[in-house]
Amino acid sequence: MSALGTVVGLGVALPFALAAPAHAQSNLSVAKSHEGNFARGGQGVYTITLKATGATGLLDVTDNLPTGVRATALGGLLAQFCDITNGGTTVHCGDGLNFIGALTAPLDVTVSIAADAPCSVSNTVTVIETETEEQGGETFTHSASDPTTITGGDCDGGGGGGGGGGSILPINLNGVIPMFNNITTNSNINSPGASNNSHQNFGLNAP
Repeated sequence: MSALGTVVGLGVALPFALAAPAHAQSNLSVAKSHEGNFARGGQGVYTITLKATGATGLLDVTDNLPTGVRATALGGLLAQFCDITNGGTTVHCGDGLNFIGALTAPLDVTVSIAADAPCSVSNTVTVIETETEEQGGETFTHSASDPTTITGGDCDGGGGGGGGGGSILPINLNGVIPMFNNITTNSNINSPGASNNSHQNFGLNAP
């Protein structure tokens, strides 16, 4: 039962329960968060937080990162039990990880954002908790998702219209002006009782 001492090695003195009554619910919850928006070509940090109110079963944590997002570094209380795999697309924690008492344990995942990453992604972490027979022998699945806005390039960074907040000028009017001239000249307004009064003055200023 060496796995029962895994988290104690972090320097946290926790009570040990010799026996746990059978129960239909877990002592564990998981949350996932980040701050602000992530920018294409930049970095960001996701925080996975495991919170236990008592002894848990063995924990297997998997974070499959979304398209365009790759893990580059790990930090926080759980980092020593986790690895970055699959070329940065997966973070996995396990190897006998469990809690033997109340504890809040964060994992910070630093990520890089690809230059062509989607403008919106959702990152989901899944935790499989397997109890020992003494704990009741049940298996629980926990998950948490964190929607993320990505800015830069052709992503909408809050400027409206999906254009990144830039100016809509210059505009090529080669097709627009002749279209209106065609309506004016040929009276191409096919509505009963419609009139066609047009006064157009266009000035072209060469650079």
